[in-house]
Amino acid sequence: MALPINLPYVLPDLPYDYSALQPHLSAELLELHHSKHHAAYVKGANETLERLGDAEKWQVPGLEQSLAFHIGGHLMHSMFWECLSPDGGGAPDGELGAAIDAEFGGFNGFKERLSDALTTIQGSGWAVLGWEPLAQRLMIMQVKDHHGAHVVAARPIIVADGWEHAYYLDYRNEKEKWAAAFFELADWSGANERFSAARKVPASV
Repeated sequence: MALPINLPYVLPDLPYDYSALQPHLSAELLELHHSKHHAAYVKGANETLERLGDAEKWQVPGLEQSLAFHIGGHLMHSMFWECLSPDGGGAPDGELGAAIDAEFGGFNGFKERLSDALTTIQGSGWAVLGWEPLAQRLMIMQVKDHHGAHVVAARPIIVADGWEHAYYLDYRNEKEKWAAAFFELADWSGANERFSAARKVPASV
Protein backbone atom coordinates (compact mmCIF):
# COMPACT_ATOMS: atom_id res chain seq x y z
CA MET A 1 0.00 0.00 0.00
CA ALA A 2 1.31 3.44 -0.91
CA LEU A 3 2.46 5.68 1.91
CA PRO A 4 0.82 9.11 2.14
CA ILE A 5 3.26 11.61 0.67
CA ASN A 6 2.97 15.38 0.79
CA LEU A 7 4.07 17.06 -2.42
CA PRO A 8 5.79 20.18 -1.11
CA TYR A 9 7.59 21.50 -4.17
CA VAL A 10 6.01 24.42 -6.01
CA LEU A 11 7.36 26.51 -8.86
CA PRO A 12 8.04 29.99 -7.42
CA ASP A 13 6.91 33.10 -9.17
CA LEU A 14 9.71 35.22 -10.56
CA PRO A 15 10.33 38.52 -8.72
CA TYR A 16 10.20 40.33 -12.09
CA ASP A 17 8.47 40.05 -15.48
CA TYR A 18 9.88 37.80 -18.18
CA SER A 19 10.85 40.89 -20.17
CA ALA A 20 12.51 42.66 -17.24
CA LEU A 21 16.05 41.36 -17.82
CA GLN A 22 16.33 42.44 -21.45
CA PRO A 23 18.62 43.06 -23.28
CA HIS A 24 20.87 40.71 -21.28
CA LEU A 25 18.30 37.88 -21.22
CA SER A 26 15.42 37.76 -23.66
CA ALA A 27 11.84 37.31 -22.48
CA GLU A 28 11.61 34.15 -24.60
CA LEU A 29 14.64 32.55 -22.96
CA LEU A 30 13.59 33.52 -19.44
CA GLU A 31 10.05 32.21 -19.89
CA LEU A 32 11.34 28.94 -21.33
CA HIS A 33 13.91 28.55 -18.55
CA HIS A 34 11.42 29.25 -15.76
CA SER A 35 8.11 27.81 -16.99
CA LYS A 36 9.52 24.72 -18.70
CA HIS A 37 12.95 23.76 -17.33
CA HIS A 38 12.52 24.81 -13.70
CA ALA A 39 8.96 23.52 -13.71
CA ALA A 40 10.25 20.14 -14.89
CA TYR A 41 12.49 19.83 -11.82
CA VAL A 42 9.56 20.64 -9.53
CA LYS A 43 7.40 18.05 -11.30
CA GLY A 44 10.22 15.50 -11.19
CA ALA A 45 10.79 16.00 -7.46
CA ASN A 46 7.11 15.55 -6.62
CA GLU A 47 6.75 12.52 -8.91
CA THR A 48 9.83 10.91 -7.37
CA LEU A 49 8.41 11.40 -3.88
CA GLU A 50 5.23 9.64 -5.03
CA ARG A 51 7.26 6.77 -6.49
CA LEU A 52 9.24 6.44 -3.25
CA GLY A 53 5.96 5.82 -1.47
CA ASP A 54 5.38 2.76 -3.68
CA ALA A 55 8.99 1.65 -4.04
CA GLU A 56 10.36 -1.73 -3.16
CA LYS A 57 13.56 -1.67 -1.12
CA TRP A 58 15.76 -2.48 -4.11
CA GLN A 59 14.37 0.49 -6.07
CA VAL A 60 15.14 3.15 -3.48
CA PRO A 61 18.80 3.97 -4.35
CA GLY A 62 17.93 4.94 -7.93
CA LEU A 63 14.96 6.99 -6.76
CA GLU A 64 17.07 8.75 -4.13
CA GLN A 65 19.45 9.85 -6.87
CA SER A 66 16.53 11.08 -8.96
CA LEU A 67 15.16 12.96 -5.95
CA ALA A 68 18.52 14.64 -5.30
CA PHE A 69 18.76 15.68 -8.96
CA HIS A 70 15.30 17.21 -9.14
CA ILE A 71 15.33 18.85 -5.71
CA GLY A 72 18.79 20.21 -6.42
CA GLY A 73 17.55 21.62 -9.73
CA HIS A 74 14.57 23.22 -8.00
CA LEU A 75 16.62 24.76 -5.18
CA MET A 76 19.42 26.01 -7.43
CA HIS A 77 16.97 27.63 -9.84
CA SER A 78 14.95 29.18 -7.00
CA MET A 79 18.13 30.87 -5.76
CA PHE A 80 19.24 31.75 -9.29
CA TRP A 81 16.14 33.87 -9.92
CA GLU A 82 16.93 35.77 -6.71
CA CYS A 83 20.49 36.40 -7.92
CA LEU A 84 19.24 38.37 -10.94
CA SER A 85 17.67 41.80 -10.99
CA PRO A 86 16.68 44.39 -13.60
CA ASP A 87 18.59 46.81 -11.36
CA GLY A 88 21.60 44.52 -10.93
CA GLY A 89 25.18 44.88 -12.03
CA GLY A 90 28.06 46.85 -10.67
CA ALA A 91 30.05 45.50 -7.74
CA PRO A 92 29.07 44.48 -4.20
CA ASP A 93 29.68 46.82 -1.31
CA GLY A 94 29.43 46.33 2.44
CA GLU A 95 30.61 43.16 4.15
CA LEU A 96 30.46 41.05 0.99
CA GLY A 97 32.44 43.58 -1.03
CA ALA A 98 35.12 43.70 1.66
CA ALA A 99 35.27 39.90 1.89
CA ILE A 100 35.60 39.56 -1.89
CA ASP A 101 38.41 42.11 -1.90
CA ALA A 102 40.21 40.23 0.88
CA GLU A 103 39.76 36.75 -0.64
CA PHE A 104 40.21 37.47 -4.34
CA GLY A 105 42.30 40.64 -4.39
CA GLY A 106 39.43 42.81 -5.61
CA PHE A 107 36.21 42.53 -7.55
CA ASN A 108 37.89 42.17 -10.95
CA GLY A 109 39.86 39.16 -9.74
CA PHE A 110 36.68 37.62 -8.35
CA LYS A 111 34.76 38.34 -11.55
CA GLU A 112 37.44 36.63 -13.61
CA ARG A 113 37.49 33.58 -11.32
CA LEU A 114 33.69 33.14 -11.26
CA SER A 115 33.50 33.67 -15.03
CA ASP A 116 36.16 30.99 -15.51
CA ALA A 117 34.19 28.62 -13.28
CA LEU A 118 31.02 29.31 -15.28
CA THR A 119 32.57 28.93 -18.74
CA THR A 120 34.76 25.86 -18.10
CA ILE A 121 32.16 23.50 -16.64
CA GLN A 122 32.45 20.14 -18.39
CA GLY A 123 28.89 19.25 -19.33
CA SER A 124 26.14 20.86 -17.27
CA GLY A 125 26.40 22.65 -13.95
CA TRP A 126 26.70 25.86 -11.98
CA ALA A 127 29.28 28.35 -10.80
CA VAL A 128 28.77 29.16 -7.13
CA LEU A 129 30.21 31.68 -4.72
CA GLY A 130 29.75 30.12 -1.31
CA TRP A 131 30.67 30.74 2.32
CA GLU A 132 32.56 27.83 3.85
CA PRO A 133 31.80 28.12 7.58
CA LEU A 134 34.57 25.92 8.98
CA ALA A 135 37.38 27.89 7.31
CA GLN A 136 35.34 31.13 7.52
CA ARG A 137 36.09 32.07 3.93
CA LEU A 138 34.47 32.60 0.55
CA MET A 139 34.99 29.89 -2.03
CA ILE A 140 34.20 29.58 -5.75
CA MET A 141 32.90 26.14 -6.72
CA GLN A 142 31.65 24.32 -9.78
CA VAL A 143 28.56 22.22 -9.07
CA LYS A 144 28.09 19.31 -11.47
CA ASP A 145 24.50 19.04 -12.70
CA HIS A 146 22.64 20.34 -9.62
CA HIS A 147 24.01 18.42 -6.72
CA GLY A 148 27.50 17.02 -7.23
CA ALA A 149 31.14 18.06 -6.65
CA HIS A 150 30.52 20.87 -4.19
CA VAL A 151 31.60 21.61 -0.63
CA VAL A 152 28.79 20.13 1.45
CA ALA A 153 28.71 22.65 4.30
CA ALA A 154 29.16 25.73 2.12
CA ARG A 155 26.26 28.15 1.96
CA PRO A 156 25.64 29.66 -1.50
CA ILE A 157 25.85 33.42 -1.79
CA ILE A 158 25.37 33.79 -5.54
CA VAL A 159 24.86 31.14 -8.23
CA ALA A 160 25.23 31.33 -12.01
CA ASP A 161 23.54 28.75 -14.23
CA GLY A 162 25.91 27.09 -16.70
CA TRP A 163 23.38 24.70 -18.27
CA GLU A 164 22.87 25.36 -21.99
CA HIS A 165 19.18 26.12 -21.49
CA ALA A 166 20.23 29.16 -19.42
CA TYR A 167 21.92 30.96 -22.29
CA TYR A 168 21.94 29.11 -25.62
CA LEU A 169 18.85 30.74 -27.14
CA ASP A 170 20.44 34.18 -26.72
CA TYR A 171 24.17 33.49 -26.86
CA ARG A 172 24.52 30.18 -28.73
CA ASN A 173 27.92 28.69 -27.90
CA GLU A 174 29.48 31.99 -26.77
CA LYS A 175 29.42 31.21 -23.09
CA GLU A 176 31.78 34.08 -22.26
CA LYS A 177 29.07 36.51 -23.41
CA TRP A 178 26.61 34.83 -21.04
CA ALA A 179 29.11 35.22 -18.19
CA ALA A 180 29.42 38.93 -18.97
CA ALA A 181 25.62 39.28 -19.13
CA PHE A 182 25.25 37.54 -15.77
CA PHE A 183 27.40 40.20 -14.12
CA GLU A 184 25.21 42.91 -15.68
CA LEU A 185 22.23 41.36 -13.88
CA ALA A 186 23.79 40.16 -10.61
CA ASP A 187 21.82 41.33 -7.55
CA TRP A 188 24.49 42.21 -4.99
CA SER A 189 21.97 43.54 -2.50
CA GLY A 190 20.42 40.10 -2.10
CA ALA A 191 23.86 38.48 -2.11
CA ASN A 192 24.92 40.74 0.76
CA GLU A 193 21.88 39.62 2.76
CA ARG A 194 22.68 35.94 2.14
CA PHE A 195 26.32 36.55 3.09
CA SER A 196 25.34 38.22 6.35
CA ALA A 197 22.99 35.32 7.20
CA ALA A 198 25.61 32.69 6.27
CA ARG A 199 28.22 34.20 8.56
CA LYS A 200 25.86 33.86 11.53
CA VAL A 201 25.63 30.07 11.15
CA PRO A 202 28.02 28.48 13.65
CA ALA A 203 30.81 26.35 12.20
CA SER A 204 30.75 22.67 13.12
CA VAL A 205 32.48 19.45 12.11
